[in-house]
Amino acid sequence: MRSIEIRPVVEEDLEPLAALAREIWTDHYVPIIGQAQVDYMLERFQSVPAMRAQLAEGYEYFVVRDGERMIGYMAVRPEPQERRLFISKFYLHKSRRGSGTGRLCMEFLERLARQRSLERLWLTVNKENPSIRVYERLGFRIAADIVTDIGNGFVMDDYRMEKSLLSNPEASAVSAS
Repeated sequence: MRSIEIRPVVEEDLEPLAALAREIWTDHYVPIIGQAQVDYMLERFQSVPAMRAQLAEGYEYFVVRDGERMIGYMAVRPEPQERRLFISKFYLHKSRRGSGTGRLCMEFLERLARQRSLERLWLTVNKENPSIRVYERLGFRIAADIVTDIGNGFVMDDYRMEKSLLSNPEASAVSAS
């Protein structure tokens, strides 16, 4: 694997990031939830205005690059009162799935959480998404079934998955940086 770079998103990244989101979502989610819901969710959660609003609300976006090529992105929201990190977005281009890039990205998020003295990661994933197995291999467990009305007649039928960072021996050496 070539050198993977993960860095915070800057304004110039937003347009190409929205285009990458459309490509990833169209390929991965249309078979699961259909084109109409994908289009709605892209506009509501993955468009440039939506990303700007989320950044203003305290979400942190990270772009994943392989050389000059944008191959994925992640967005997180720290929840310090609950000592956890919400992984709002974790998407890789289909050409990178199974390459170890996802594991590198998750290790990055775990380090980020530990640096902030957070003890758990959590995310939501569609119940029909084959990525559930990937998350389980990465140490997540299903914690709850959740159905969320997102408007326009659509719902997200998800599992809430969690991973404790305390069960990992490295978690005892939390970085204060």
